[in-house]
Amino acid sequence: MEILNVECRLNETYLLDEEFLKSLPKKLILFTTIQYMNSIEGIVKQLKEENIDVNLNKMRHTLYPGQILGCSNTRIEEEGDVLYVGDGLFHPKAILLKNNKKVYTYNPKTKESNILTREDVKPILKRIRGSYIKFLSSKNVGVLITTKSGQCKPQLKNNLKEKFPDKNFFFFLDNTYDFNSLKDFNFVDVYLNTMCERIGYDDSDVRDISILNVEDLYEIMNDEFQI
Repeated sequence: MEILNVECRLNETYLLDEEFLKSLPKKLILFTTIQYMNSIEGIVKQLKEENIDVNLNKMRHTLYPGQILGCSNTRIEEEGDVLYVGDGLFHPKAILLKNNKKVYTYNPKTKESNILTREDVKPILKRIRGSYIKFLSSKNVGVLITTKSGQCKPQLKNNLKEKFPDKNFFFFLDNTYDFNSLKDFNFVDVYLNTMCERIGYDDSDVRDISILNVEDLYEIMNDEFQI
């Protein structure tokens, strides 16, 4: 089946409120969602006029510098805190999962602002640690694989048996999962997720099952994931 992805941008452009603008630090990394990408040029101009050093980071899976997705939990090498322009906290929390930075959030429609830190994602980080400990002590491990375009990363299942010879791995393949149905496999102690990383962060809490992202498993083992 052929898939067509269509960008949905707001025609109206937005700028930062002057009071909020003056409260920002002098070095920032700017992100927004695709809906507000038409506003990014004007916001960059605002920041530079305020003598703020602004950088547009190109995150994985995105088309444009400064664009962010809900799964954009990539480490940011550049110095400076983060400015997120958009709705809600789903996207800025993705940044905080891998980065110990302040995230200044600004809703361009309501003009509401906030400052988030890594403390705001501590509950998710604790669940990651708990799922990791569960994995270490488990014998039977389910591996979740999807055929869905953009989320299919079957290569992450490679070498699991070689790296963990004492464990039994059961591989689950589907396009769209009903996570409640995973409870039917009561012999599985914990699941490794090779799909969108937000499944490992959000669905394990909602569905009351232990799900650990394979990427996080390896990062924790290599002391690269700070919890």
